[in-house]
Amino acid sequence: MIDQQRGHVCYLQFSHFQQFPTLTHGIFQRHGGYSEAPYASLNTLGSLKNGDNIAHVVSNRQLILHTLDLPKQHCATLWNIHGADVAVFDRKQPWRTDWANTSYYTQAWQAEEIHKADAILTQERGIALALSFADCVPILLYDPVQAVIGIVHGGWRGTARAVVLATIETMGERFGSRPQDVYAGIGPAIGACCYEVSEAVQQLFNGALQFDDAPTHEHHRKAVRESAVFSTVPLPHKASLRVDLASTNYNQLLMAGLSPQHIEVAHICTCCHKDDFFSHRGEHGKTGRFPAIMAMP
Repeated sequence: MIDQQRGHVCYLQFSHFQQFPTLTHGIFQRHGGYSEAPYASLNTLGSLKNGDNIAHVVSNRQLILHTLDLPKQHCATLWNIHGADVAVFDRKQPWRTDWANTSYYTQAWQAEEIHKADAILTQERGIALALSFADCVPILLYDPVQAVIGIVHGGWRGTARAVVLATIETMGERFGSRPQDVYAGIGPAIGACCYEVSEAVQQLFNGALQFDDAPTHEHHRKAVRESAVFSTVPLPHKASLRVDLASTNYNQLLMAGLSPQHIEVAHICTCCHKDDFFSHRGEHGKTGRFPAIMAMP
């Protein structure tokens, strides 16, 4: 990955995306924004009831888009539900694109404008896609042949439900994308060094258990089981079970048909690098979110 900085704002870009002049992207660190502790400082998650100041969040979002020279008023996002649903942005459908405006919080939402999913795709130009993270895996996708961009939110539940596999399949079904043409970037996320999980989590990956709601699709279960990367770390009083979400998603991308030469991995643990990235686990849930942005201006 390539470290970039504009003013006080720092962000990362995947080196293999640099060959595509029509693609704009960035994964942002937590520096250079307006928010105060514990959300300091470039936080993109706020609430009218509690959490970070909304004015700060909106200013941070505008600053992020300005840093990438993207139009502030056109940015689509999702309500993440830790599943494997894939949403496709289409201007002909009801979509809110005011992610970087105060209206995002003050204007009432219509039911049809709420898109609940953990992956977003589009062929539309002039629209930025934005998802926010704090330990879950940001996975950026680009098909230069069909001109498709996408961002995947790969938490452990979504990964166990094969959200990456579902996204690559949707790219093929909706846009005619071939997996061998797709480039992927796996951004900073919590690593196996820090991500202790229960045996139940491992059983959901290996198929011994299934989710009560939205169980993993049957035709994905073998890939989920074989892609999963678990390890055990001996501690003084127990053996600690860990999951490597970045490696698991990498394996699923390979199983989806992507070339290993088309996959770039950040290899940055957000929990180990809390000074640069928000970490839900490392900061005990009281923290902000950093965004991943993609666009074809």
